[in-house]
Amino acid sequence: MIYTVAALTALAQQCAPGVATEALVPLLVAESQGNPLAINVNKGPRVNASNLADAVALVKRYVAAGHSVDIGLGQINSRNLARLGTTIEQTFDPCTNLGLASRVLQEGYARASQHYTGLDAISVTYSLYNTGSMSRGFRNGYVKRVWAAAARVGAIETPPALPDLSSSPSILTSMPQEDSSIEAPAQWVFGQASTGIEVFQ
Repeated sequence: MIYTVAALTALAQQCAPGVATEALVPLLVAESQGNPLAINVNKGPRVNASNLADAVALVKRYVAAGHSVDIGLGQINSRNLARLGTTIEQTFDPCTNLGLASRVLQEGYARASQHYTGLDAISVTYSLYNTGSMSRGFRNGYVKRVWAAAARVGAIETPPALPDLSSSPSILTSMPQEDSSIEAPAQWVFGQASTGIEVFQ
């Protein structure tokens, strides 16, 4: 079953209430197009699963062969499962997957907001979500793809201008994905008073 935008929005409200659907749903659309069995074998072949058992078996096979694999709606990377306290099977559960995506986003925002504010911080958060780096998600086109998805699903009118990261080279180093010591702030906002959209609680 492929989730529609409306279904993803309802699921996000239920399973990831700490993240605004305007921030999470475009990411899910960009990552999996709403397919809860989506699998991406990094530096490997394209694979598709017709059911949950096949999906779990495929991920286990490629992980055992040394690949990192992105799993489910939010494409949670297999190398983060132990840190996030979950299993391959659990990660395919749509609600669990969105909860994990929410957590990874919040961790990324805690890092990004030390250097950026407003939409720039959200853009850097998307880069961190995709690559663990504040800059690589811009270079590979991921951040632009998520903002384009946000415009397509009506979360924003037009994608924002992306920040100029070249002026801050000292903070563009890869952030360790295993470091969860920085807590997310109590509230994450777009930083534009005119919108008043709360992104994280």
